[in-house]
Order: sequence, then structure tokens, then C-alpha cells
Amino acid sequence: MKRLISDSITIAHKELRQLTRDPISLALTIMFPILLIGIFVVIATAFGAPSYNIPVAVADLDGSPVSKILLDKLSTSPIVRVTQLLQSEEQAVHAVESGKVVGSVVIPKGFGDSLLNAGGGYVVLDTDNSKIMAPMLIMFAMDRYSQELMETLGVQFGIRAIPVEVITRPITGRPPSGEFILPGMLGMITILGAFDDAVNAVTRERERGTFPRLILTPMSIISVYSGKMIGTVAINAIRTTLVLIIFVYTGLEIRGNIFLIYVITSLIAIFTLSVGLTISSRIRSSSTLTILEIALTFPLFQLTGAFGSPELLASGGRAMARALPWTYGNEALRRVIYLGRGLEAISGDLLVLLVSSLILLPIATILLKRTM
Repeated sequence: MKRLISDSITIAHKELRQLTRDPISLALTIMFPILLIGIFVVIATAFGAPSYNIPVAVADLDGSPVSKILLDKLSTSPIVRVTQLLQSEEQAVHAVESGKVVGSVVIPKGFGDSLLNAGGGYVVLDTDNSKIMAPMLIMFAMDRYSQELMETLGVQFGIRAIPVEVITRPITGRPPSGEFILPGMLGMITILGAFDDAVNAVTRERERGTFPRLILTPMSIISVYSGKMIGTVAINAIRTTLVLIIFVYTGLEIRGNIFLIYVITSLIAIFTLSVGLTISSRIRSSSTLTILEIALTFPLFQLTGAFGSPELLASGGRAMARALPWTYGNEALRRVIYLGRGLEAISGDLLVLLVSSLILLPIATILLKRTM
């Protein structure tokens, strides 16, 4: 019995000593359940938005007291936030197409007279349906405030409350429901695939003992990392091709340039690999890196706009989403696939991904040198 206890203590001591040799892995092992629950709490708080504040533009071409009542209701709405007051319908459409707002409301000339004298009127709602769920909330807000407008006019002028017709024009040409998550799914598949490439790129190679030998060759670390990125881009191109084939087979209409989709997913993969290389320079265990990947996956699904538009998050959630370069990659995919936009419309998103990668790669190189 004493031998059994002694041997057990010896093995336990050995296990604890092995864990203490990798303090980061030890900390993650202890803190992983707490971190995972904490992440879910943060995300749940981010989604608990008391108001959505979805950016919209308004072109009040009528300028009547009646149209000003509707504008006041929109301006005080917890659902939408009027960010621009425009002078023409063309400006309203351009504001949506350029991505400055999710929707625009055009109040036509004669709107007030039509409601007061003819007993009916309409407004035109342009929406960017590449934004998940946000256009439907804007439509809901317009229906609600149009009804409230008629109730107000009924009290003030004694007219019969007839609902204002809301004419919806999706800028994407796509209905507000349907395959809205597919571009985000492509983005997340790219992210997860590149994370796995990062695990294989350094950590598993280090565990097999091949990475130190690779570093001892005359090649520079930058060359090693660049070669691994080229491999990731090649694998990502195959993965993207397979996903696009599946999407097209299921009925997705790709309106934009296919080559741009490959450019976007390649930059997403390069940035993700840069993140993975930076993390793997401090974490030496592939199992620990895999755990971290799983922990990051769930919040990334929501924060990067894969399943929900960042505009629907609370202010803290929106700030976190905008701080993540992946969010810009997913938005670029939607603009190309759904809106058919070209390079000029997504150049800012691509620049964010490229600059972020160029910043992280030297950091990963420096950290690797310090831990060799």
C-alpha cells in the first residue's frame, strides 16, 4: 500500500512538473472553462442591445409638417439611427450602395397632401440586404412608425388611419430572407481552416522535432513563414473552390467577380495564419492551441458577422466587431457576392486585412526568436 501511494505521488509530481514547464498551457488548462463561460457572458451582454441604432439615411423631399412628424419618429427610434439627411433620391440610393448606411428612407414630394387630402401615401425604403437581419428590422420600424404617424394624424386632423404604403427596394436584388449566412459561412470556413494550418505550421512541427531543424537551415524565419503562408493560400484556394461549388449547387447567385472572392478569402487566411503564428510562438502544445481555437470560434461566429450583422450588437459588441479584421473580410464577401461590387467598394476592407497581417508577421518572428 505504501508503494502504491509513493508511486502515485511520484507520478503526480512528474505530471505537475511537466505542466509547470509550459506555464501558458498550465494557465489555459486551469482557466479554459472560466474563460469559455466568460466569453459567452460577454457575447450575451453584447447582444443584449437596448437599442439597435441601425444607420439609415432620410431624403425628405416633401418638407411638410406631416413628413417632419415621420422624420421625428425615425430620429428618436431605438431601432434605427438617422445619420444623414439627403436632398435627393439618387443620394439616398448611393448612400446604401456605398455602405455608409444599411437603409435609406425617401419621403416623396406631396407626401403630406396625399395623406391629408387623398387618404393615402407611400414612402420608399432602399435596403442593403447583404446585412443579415438589419433590413428586416428597418422594415419593421418603417411599418411601425408609419402606423403611428396615421394614428397621430387621426388625433390631430380627424382623418381615418390608413397605413402608409412602404415600397421596399432591396439594393441587392435579393429578398431579405434566404441564404443570408452563406458568405459568412465561407469566411468562417476560411478562418477555421487557417487556424488549423497554424497548428500544423509550427506547433505540431515543433512537437515532431522538425521545426528546430528547419530553423537551423540557412533560410530566414521570414522565408519559412512566407512559405507556410503560400501553402495556406494554395490550400485555401482549393477549399474556397469546393465551398463555392456547393453554394452554387444549392442555388446561390454570385453577382460579383469570382477572382475577388479568392482575393478576399486569401487575405482572411493570411491574417488568420499571422494570428496563429503569433500565438504559436508562445504556445508550444498543439492541444492547447486547439483548445484556444475552439474557445475563439464561438464568439468569432457572432462578432465577425458570420451569422448576424454587427449593426445588431450593442455598442460594446459593435466596438469589438470593428476591432476584428475578420469582420471586414466577411463584409467584403457579402458586398461582392450579393451586391456585385468591385475592387473600389472593398479596397478599404482588403487594406485592413493586409495591414493587420503585415503588422503581425514581424511580431510573430520576433517572439519566435525570443522563445527559441
